[in-house]
Amino acid sequence: MNDIKEHNEEYFYLHGKDVYSAQSLLASFGVRQEDTIYKDSSNDFVRWPFSAADFFEVASDAPLDAKEVEELLQGEDKKRVQEINDEIKAYKDSRDTVANQDRIKELRSMKKDLLAKAALRAPGSKKFLLYKTFMQINDSKMVEEKLPQFKDVSWPFRDQMPYFVAGLEDFAAAIERGEPTAITGGPCFFGEHEVDMIWSMKNGEKKVYDFTTRRRSAKDRVSQEAEFTKQNAEDVVDVSFESHKTLLTTEEYDSVLYLFELAKATGSCLTLPIVDSSYEKYLDAMLEPLPETIRKNAHERFRAVANPIIKMYKELFEALKEKYPEVKCAIMSGEDKELLDLYWQKRAPYVEKPATRRIISGIQEKIESVKDYITLPALPFYFWGVKNILEVDYLGETDSFWKCRKMHKGAMNLSALLYPIKMSADGWRTIFSTELQYKEYVKREDYGKR
Repeated sequence: MNDIKEHNEEYFYLHGKDVYSAQSLLASFGVRQEDTIYKDSSNDFVRWPFSAADFFEVASDAPLDAKEVEELLQGEDKKRVQEINDEIKAYKDSRDTVANQDRIKELRSMKKDLLAKAALRAPGSKKFLLYKTFMQINDSKMVEEKLPQFKDVSWPFRDQMPYFVAGLEDFAAAIERGEPTAITGGPCFFGEHEVDMIWSMKNGEKKVYDFTTRRRSAKDRVSQEAEFTKQNAEDVVDVSFESHKTLLTTEEYDSVLYLFELAKATGSCLTLPIVDSSYEKYLDAMLEPLPETIRKNAHERFRAVANPIIKMYKELFEALKEKYPEVKCAIMSGEDKELLDLYWQKRAPYVEKPATRRIISGIQEKIESVKDYITLPALPFYFWGVKNILEVDYLGETDSFWKCRKMHKGAMNLSALLYPIKMSADGWRTIFSTELQYKEYVKREDYGKR
């Protein structure tokens, strides 16, 4: 594990990748570790490097109501909150809240941020880190306090990694009540630099895209191939794929192991979705401007690349099923038509709600794939009617977790235990995003040795 460096812009923003640690984040906020819930955390935890978007904040555990917090306001912050209160009151007094609901929402968000800042000054309060306003960063001991069964979990680096958690106490309470519980999550289908998408043009030129990042090179910051198709449909004569993936990475292996270990420890069932069908949906939408023959060939070639990867995951799944025979489990891939049909049927009422349509956004070609990512954590609910679900997944699934929980509010209870993808041998990228020579693979004969 590389030692995390002191916080500075040059180190923590490399090639478009943000790399942080609990230690660097606390330093950037000017907060001392001894004033936080991480006072007794190990150096491994506070210095563990992880890649994430820049949506961190410091919060306080002070049990104060809004009025008590307002009393802690000082200077310009106190003046600004009073101005916000006055403006909201003016809208209410004029009975014009509906027409100004967006402005009122904005004002309340601003006030919430100012009050959160003030709460940090509460005497005796302990501070902690939040990611995207609701994922609290915890060490393994904190996770055990919220979910006691975590003590029985054994996986690589368990006590060194940071965890991003939400609703663990609710999941633990469901176990205590004897209610059915489920674990879900799992890996991305493949990582960066493992599958190329190749466009052959009339003039003999070939355009190569990484099919995970949807970029032509590491310097490109946005997806380009969908727009490229629209602009060059008349000049594209063929679309093919080249796979460089022959083994699962240690990260992919561990992400499946985590599910089985937690399912065993908590007495839960588990679901493992393999997301090849989601990749396929995006591919089909992206290729729509092309002639039918090209689309058909590209689709068949993608399946030829996808099937060996699915086989790898299913072999791992079967190996772990044998090791954990007491765990009720199901794996769903694009090959499992019966389970896919059940999944699409059961999720339809939730996807079609007007409130759901407002939280599904993004590039038009990706909308159907986005629906998958948002609803996949609900698989145990769809398959078996289990209402208490713990998503054990990569940190990048924070948004889809939140949207899935919001979409199914009142129908099921979704909690999260998210983890960062480990950094690779190159020193600054994750195992998922690094180039092939820096990835860490696990051989089939080494399954069960981690």
